[in-house]
Amino acid sequence: MEDEDDPLVDTVVADRYRVLRKLGEGAMSLVYEVQHTKIARAFAMKRLQPALVRNTEAIQRFSREAELLASLRHPNVVDISDWVTLPDGTPCMILEFLHGASLSVRLQREALPWETIGRMGDQAMSALQLAHRMGIVHRDLKPENIFISIDDVGDERVKLVDFGVSHLSGSTRLSGVHEIVGTPSYMSPEQAQGLTDEIGPATDVWAMGAILYEMATQKVAFDAGSVAEALMRIVAGNAEPLLKYRKDAPSAFVELVERAISRDARRIRTIEELRAGLRKALAAPPPAPARTSTGNRVATPVAGTPRLSPTPPRGASTTGQPPAISRTLTPPTLSRTLTPSTMAVAVPRAEAPNPFKPEGTAIDFSKQRRTVTIGVVAAVVVTMVNIVIALVL
Repeated sequence: MEDEDDPLVDTVVADRYRVLRKLGEGAMSLVYEVQHTKIARAFAMKRLQPALVRNTEAIQRFSREAELLASLRHPNVVDISDWVTLPDGTPCMILEFLHGASLSVRLQREALPWETIGRMGDQAMSALQLAHRMGIVHRDLKPENIFISIDDVGDERVKLVDFGVSHLSGSTRLSGVHEIVGTPSYMSPEQAQGLTDEIGPATDVWAMGAILYEMATQKVAFDAGSVAEALMRIVAGNAEPLLKYRKDAPSAFVELVERAISRDARRIRTIEELRAGLRKALAAPPPAPARTSTGNRVATPVAGTPRLSPTPPRGASTTGQPPAISRTLTPPTLSRTLTPSTMAVAVPRAEAPNPFKPEGTAIDFSKQRRTVTIGVVAAVVVTMVNIVIALVL
């Protein structure tokens, strides 16, 4: 086993960190999982490669990375908590232990959904915004240095790692450890041409544009068979059209990525502009209108839009209060001639109790009119019969 051949495994560093296993290595450093002997908490320990222990410039770069990480207190930047040395004097950083995998591992499975691209891209650029405001340029952004951390409840969070070749504005330039600073396929044109004086925040913006391209397509934007060919494509060529690999790409996203990795005046040069463009390009579409049981669409109000009420009927109040009574309206005038035909209008609502009518019932004046008419006719008939009888007798 490789870990069994590593002399650091199963040793205790600085009297408090037990080395459990080696996690990986890069050109300048090795990373181990360690456990604190007192609190039994896992950490990551990063140390210089043994071949660079006597390299003064490598030690300076390693120390500067620790200082940069300590200054970047951000939820999307790996956190540093301690600085220790091995018995031979090799410096080591103690970092938070991250569960999960790098973006490069995730992209081996599939191209990412648009929601995931928007969320992870926004988190990575949030960290870059802070770094750029502090005068720090990462200079080696790539999927391997974007770690997708998973916490104990299963939530994902992007963490930027490996600031080993980062440049701090105003600091002494270090060179000699790498002839080319950065990873060829994600280098900006100024990096590919060795124009170190032009390297700045726009360098990270270019790399982030190339990473967004890869997140959407699983293809490296400036892939090539050799380093020289990749650098030539960056300086003089173009990436394959994004729509060639992702037919459902929003047009705003395609245009944004094209501008981020273009060499003309359209090139996006600030991470703030790229981040705002990503948010706009991948904004969630408005919800589809709901449908009633009859199939009719019901309008869905949009946030920030005033809700429109139906047009009120004529004379109704539009303020939610009862309509005011016009001063020109007067109570109905009682008719002077109280005939059966006018009593229905003339009688006020508050009637005197009627002993012949159950309380709460309505009076039907039409029936009363019929009753009065029949009574008069009957009286006339009776009178005429009495006259005839009197004449006969």
